[in-house]
Amino acid sequence: MIKSLTNPRISVNPLCEYVEATPSRRNSIIKQCKTPATFITKWYNRAEDILSFYLSEIRDDPKQLSIEIDRLRTSGYQDMERKYAITSAFSLRSFLKHELAIREMLRPYTLAMSNNDIKHKFMLKGVQISLRPELILRDADGKQQLGFVKFYFGKEPLSQNRGELMACLIRHYFQLEQGFDFNNQQCIIIDVYTGKIFQAPKSYKRRVADIEASCQEIADRWDRIIF
Repeated sequence: MIKSLTNPRISVNPLCEYVEATPSRRNSIIKQCKTPATFITKWYNRAEDILSFYLSEIRDDPKQLSIEIDRLRTSGYQDMERKYAITSAFSLRSFLKHELAIREMLRPYTLAMSNNDIKHKFMLKGVQISLRPELILRDADGKQQLGFVKFYFGKEPLSQNRGELMACLIRHYFQLEQGFDFNNQQCIIIDVYTGKIFQAPKSYKRRVADIEASCQEIADRWDRIIF
């Protein structure tokens, strides 16, 4: 028997995919979210940590990323852990192709790694959403919090609409839960494989309304989706 979650729960990426998905794909997303053991993987955990540290602490020495890539590729990990390491190495190598442009875009800011002790979860229309950004944008002095950066690691390129939805959702979270009214341009999603950068659009409120409607639908359908 498949063990499933009782209460609706989803993370930022599949939720924003859900908003623009076909009806059949929406069913699949809910099924995956109800069985997190098959949905949540560790494919990019190491890449997330390495990129976050690099952009916040090093920033201007790509050789350090190359060292990390070689370390992951030649690691002594076995079985699935080795596959996770190789996948992270591949994503970091993809990032290096676009690293200069991304670093230039982030140059005006002080970057801080997102605190691990902050869960970055909230309830929206009966659905618990997990959406931890990897980096927090601060002003040049490192005092005022201005925005965030979230990495996207999917091998399928992020569409313009979905990238903007992700930026809007996390912006909405910071506004509701932490009282920050960020500038849309400082709400940033980076597609690691393509180097494409997405920011929250001017039509922020309309996108949030689409997300809320999708959350309501997920909550209504959660118990009715069977395996």
